[in-house]
Amino acid sequence: MDKIFSIGIALAVIIIVIAALTPTKRTPTAGSFRARKLVSDNESEFFGRLVVALPEFYIFPQVAMSALLEPSSGIAKKAHSDFRKIAQQRVDYVIANKQMEVVAVVELDDITHSRAKDQLRDSRLEQAKIRTVRFQSKNKPNVAALRSAILGQTPVSDSISVASVRSTKS
Repeated sequence: MDKIFSIGIALAVIIIVIAALTPTKRTPTAGSFRARKLVSDNESEFFGRLVVALPEFYIFPQVAMSALLEPSSGIAKKAHSDFRKIAQQRVDYVIANKQMEVVAVVELDDITHSRAKDQLRDSRLEQAKIRTVRFQSKNKPNVAALRSAILGQTPVSDSISVASVRSTKS
Protein backbone atom coordinates (compact mmCIF):
# COMPACT_ATOMS: atom_id res chain seq x y z
CA MET A 1 0.00 0.00 0.00
CA ASP A 2 2.83 2.42 0.83
CA LYS A 3 4.36 1.65 -2.56
CA ILE A 4 1.17 2.62 -4.43
CA PHE A 5 0.82 5.77 -2.34
CA SER A 6 4.45 6.74 -3.07
CA ILE A 7 3.93 6.19 -6.81
CA GLY A 8 0.76 8.31 -6.67
CA ILE A 9 2.59 11.15 -4.90
CA ALA A 10 5.50 10.94 -7.39
CA LEU A 11 3.08 11.10 -10.36
CA ALA A 12 1.28 14.08 -8.83
CA VAL A 13 4.60 15.91 -8.33
CA ILE A 14 5.64 15.15 -11.93
CA ILE A 15 2.32 16.45 -13.28
CA ILE A 16 2.59 19.63 -11.20
CA VAL A 17 6.20 20.25 -12.37
CA ILE A 18 5.28 19.66 -16.03
CA ALA A 19 2.28 21.99 -15.72
CA ALA A 20 4.42 24.68 -14.11
CA LEU A 21 7.07 24.47 -16.85
CA THR A 22 4.65 24.36 -19.79
CA PRO A 23 4.07 27.80 -21.28
CA THR A 24 0.47 28.85 -21.25
CA LYS A 25 -1.25 30.60 -24.11
CA ARG A 26 -2.08 34.04 -22.91
CA THR A 27 -4.95 36.01 -24.27
CA PRO A 28 -3.59 39.19 -25.84
CA THR A 29 -4.54 42.31 -23.95
CA ALA A 30 -5.11 45.77 -25.34
CA GLY A 31 -2.40 47.26 -23.14
CA SER A 32 -2.44 50.80 -21.83
CA PHE A 33 -2.19 53.71 -24.27
CA ARG A 34 -2.90 57.40 -24.60
CA ALA A 35 -2.98 59.75 -27.58
CA ARG A 36 0.10 61.69 -28.56
CA LYS A 37 0.68 64.55 -30.95
CA LEU A 38 1.53 63.54 -34.50
CA VAL A 39 4.20 66.25 -34.71
CA SER A 40 5.84 68.71 -32.35
CA ASP A 41 4.85 72.39 -32.32
CA ASN A 42 8.04 73.19 -34.25
CA GLU A 43 7.27 70.53 -36.88
CA SER A 44 3.67 71.75 -37.10
CA GLU A 45 4.78 75.32 -37.80
CA PHE A 46 7.21 74.06 -40.46
CA PHE A 47 4.46 71.91 -42.00
CA GLY A 48 2.40 75.09 -42.41
CA ARG A 49 5.30 76.70 -44.28
CA LEU A 50 5.58 73.65 -46.55
CA VAL A 51 1.85 73.75 -47.35
CA VAL A 52 2.11 77.42 -48.35
CA ALA A 53 5.35 76.88 -50.31
CA LEU A 54 4.11 73.84 -52.24
CA PRO A 55 0.33 74.16 -52.77
CA GLU A 56 0.35 71.89 -55.84
CA PHE A 57 1.94 69.00 -53.92
CA TYR A 58 0.81 66.62 -51.19
CA ILE A 59 2.78 66.81 -47.95
CA PHE A 60 2.79 63.83 -45.59
CA PRO A 61 4.35 64.16 -42.12
CA GLN A 62 6.00 61.34 -40.16
CA VAL A 63 6.15 58.71 -42.90
CA ALA A 64 7.62 55.27 -42.19
CA MET A 65 10.79 54.52 -44.17
CA SER A 66 9.26 51.14 -45.00
CA ALA A 67 6.53 53.00 -46.93
CA LEU A 68 9.25 54.53 -49.13
CA LEU A 69 11.81 51.75 -49.40
CA GLU A 70 11.89 48.00 -49.75
CA PRO A 71 14.90 45.70 -49.71
CA SER A 72 16.33 45.01 -53.16
CA SER A 73 18.20 41.83 -52.25
CA GLY A 74 16.89 38.61 -53.77
CA ILE A 75 18.27 36.69 -50.81
CA ALA A 76 15.50 36.36 -48.23
CA LYS A 77 17.74 36.49 -45.16
CA LYS A 78 19.55 39.64 -46.37
CA ALA A 79 16.28 41.26 -47.46
CA HIS A 80 14.84 40.65 -43.99
CA SER A 81 17.98 42.03 -42.36
CA ASP A 82 17.85 45.13 -44.58
CA PHE A 83 14.16 45.64 -43.81
CA ARG A 84 14.85 45.52 -40.08
CA LYS A 85 17.36 48.37 -40.50
CA ILE A 86 14.57 50.73 -41.60
CA ALA A 87 11.51 49.19 -39.92
CA GLN A 88 11.41 51.62 -36.99
CA GLN A 89 12.52 54.75 -38.86
CA ARG A 90 10.42 57.67 -40.04
CA VAL A 91 11.12 60.69 -42.19
CA ASP A 92 9.80 64.11 -41.18
CA TYR A 93 7.93 64.91 -44.43
CA VAL A 94 7.36 63.36 -47.84
CA ILE A 95 6.54 65.68 -50.72
CA ALA A 96 4.53 63.94 -53.46
CA ASN A 97 3.09 65.16 -56.75
CA LYS A 98 -0.53 64.62 -57.79
CA GLN A 99 0.41 61.22 -59.27
CA MET A 100 1.60 60.24 -55.75
CA GLU A 101 5.24 60.03 -56.89
CA VAL A 102 7.79 61.06 -54.29
CA VAL A 103 9.38 64.37 -55.24
CA ALA A 104 11.54 64.71 -52.12
CA VAL A 105 11.95 63.81 -48.49
CA VAL A 106 12.27 66.83 -46.21
CA GLU A 107 14.02 66.63 -42.85
CA LEU A 108 13.92 69.31 -40.16
CA ASP A 109 17.15 68.85 -38.25
CA ASP A 110 17.34 69.77 -34.58
CA ILE A 111 19.45 68.69 -31.64
CA THR A 112 17.90 65.20 -31.68
CA HIS A 113 19.44 64.46 -35.08
CA SER A 114 22.75 62.62 -35.40
CA ARG A 115 24.88 63.50 -38.42
CA ALA A 116 26.10 59.90 -38.81
CA LYS A 117 22.57 58.45 -38.62
CA ASP A 118 21.27 61.13 -40.98
CA GLN A 119 23.97 60.31 -43.55
CA LEU A 120 23.09 56.62 -43.35
CA ARG A 121 19.38 57.37 -43.78
CA ASP A 122 20.12 59.69 -46.71
CA SER A 123 22.28 57.05 -48.41
CA ARG A 124 19.45 54.53 -48.17
CA LEU A 125 17.03 56.99 -49.75
CA GLU A 126 19.62 57.86 -52.40
CA GLN A 127 19.83 54.19 -53.41
CA ALA A 128 16.15 54.46 -54.32
CA LYS A 129 16.82 57.78 -56.10
CA ILE A 130 14.83 59.74 -53.53
CA ARG A 131 16.09 63.27 -52.99
CA THR A 132 16.52 64.41 -49.38
CA VAL A 133 16.48 68.09 -48.46
CA ARG A 134 17.49 69.05 -44.93
CA PHE A 135 16.71 72.27 -43.10
CA GLN A 136 18.11 73.45 -39.78
CA SER A 137 15.36 73.91 -37.19
CA LYS A 138 17.05 76.96 -35.69
CA ASN A 139 17.37 78.66 -39.08
CA LYS A 140 14.23 77.76 -41.05
CA PRO A 141 14.02 79.44 -44.46
CA ASN A 142 11.10 81.51 -45.66
CA VAL A 143 8.41 80.08 -47.95
CA ALA A 144 10.15 81.12 -51.20
CA ALA A 145 13.47 79.60 -50.14
CA LEU A 146 11.69 76.40 -49.06
CA ARG A 147 10.06 76.05 -52.45
CA SER A 148 13.28 76.68 -54.35
CA ALA A 149 15.31 74.26 -52.25
CA ILE A 150 12.76 71.44 -52.38
CA LEU A 151 12.18 71.78 -56.11
CA GLY A 152 15.93 71.93 -56.74
CA GLN A 153 16.11 75.55 -57.81
CA THR A 154 18.49 76.94 -55.20
CA PRO A 155 22.13 76.38 -54.20
CA VAL A 156 22.95 74.70 -50.92
CA SER A 157 23.58 77.02 -47.95
CA ASP A 158 24.46 76.60 -44.29
CA SER A 159 20.83 76.10 -43.32
CA ILE A 160 19.87 73.92 -46.32
CA SER A 161 21.51 70.71 -47.43
CA VAL A 162 20.59 68.38 -50.25
CA ALA A 163 21.59 64.81 -49.50
CA SER A 164 20.73 63.18 -52.79
CA VAL A 165 19.36 64.30 -56.10
CA ARG A 166 16.62 62.86 -58.23
CA SER A 167 15.13 64.38 -61.32
CA THR A 168 11.40 64.67 -60.83
CA LYS A 169 8.28 65.41 -62.77
CA SER A 170 5.87 67.76 -61.06
